Amino acid sequence: MKKTLLLFFISSLVTNVFAQKIITEPTFILPNHTNDIDAVAISPIGNLMATGSWDKNINIYSADSPFTFIRPLVGHLAPVNSLRFNRTGKLLASGSSDYMVKIWDSIFRVRNFEGHRGNINCLLFDNASRYLFSGSDDKTIIAWDIASGKPFRAINNFQAVNSLAIMNTEPRYLFVAGAEPKIKVYSLTSLQVTRTFDGHTDAVNSIDISKNSLYLISGSNDKSARIWDVKTGKEIRKLPVDCWKVTAVAFTDDSKYAVTGCNDGSIKIWEVETGKLISKIESSGNVVRDIAFIKSMKYIAVASMLRGSSEYGLRIWPTEIAPPNKIISPIKPDTSKSIVNKMDTIKIKNTITPKIK
Repeated sequence: MKKTLLLFFISSLVTNVFAQKIITEPTFILPNHTNDIDAVAISPIGNLMATGSWDKNINIYSADSPFTFIRPLVGHLAPVNSLRFNRTGKLLASGSSDYMVKIWDSIFRVRNFEGHRGNINCLLFDNASRYLFSGSDDKTIIAWDIASGKPFRAINNFQAVNSLAIMNTEPRYLFVAGAEPKIKVYSLTSLQVTRTFDGHTDAVNSIDISKNSLYLISGSNDKSARIWDVKTGKEIRKLPVDCWKVTAVAFTDDSKYAVTGCNDGSIKIWEVETGKLISKIESSGNVVRDIAFIKSMKYIAVASMLRGSSEYGLRIWPTEIAPPNKIISPIKPDTSKSIVNKMDTIKIKNTITPKIK
């Protein structure tokens, strides 16, 4: 009996050691930025990756090894804080500390969207790519009509807006995280908060919803990351991130894994259903600003604010996730419930007059 227990203990210890591999060096550092990187986005369809930097530029790379530099996008007058591709990968939105939102098309022509009075922290296309949502330090969320370039709706969030998310299966609701402990769920037909996710005790920096629309992950200044049931708003588990502030979170496309990034540079990969730690990255104190899984799930792309270094560039780190047998395709939007049909019938409320300081 003692021998059996000893063998079981040794087996468990070995499994745990291998499951929590510590990684200390990135596989790639991508060139052509001259300052810290604040944002990264990967096209859902196609093979493009975009980075936004304090050097005011957006760089476009191929989104797979060897991550070839394609071209810069120039036009913002201040650091680029947020990036987002639409579902087809044909549009890229960028937001900046110049209070400007820009949308770049597939041949990188640009259109300007003016209306915010603060830094643009987050962007989100609706599932039909007719509207773009932008969240700002000015405590507002603007829904832009992409065709006209005009503000279509505006929500006063009463707190700075840090992160936005939307479900694949129920696009009538917008999930909002900001400079307060709660995560709010807004109805896009009434512009009212329909419910909140309560549990954090400090500002929530980043949220993401899994592609299967079952889970929401959040990262906060309260030293925690949490996984929630999207439908009930109940907390499923609190992840032991062991850091001061969780600044970035993301799910894989198959919804099986999640990543958390912190202001001390630490990054952890988790199995969603069990909360098991798969691997962890130690990054010499660099502040993680944004994070995204490469499509193969072999790597993560990490935008960082460097400490004690001037080797600027997007960091590409290995995940140690076992290769999947099959990548699950994203769920197609339910057009019968699209917010487009609902929003078209409602007059603009609280629209902000376009203005830039």
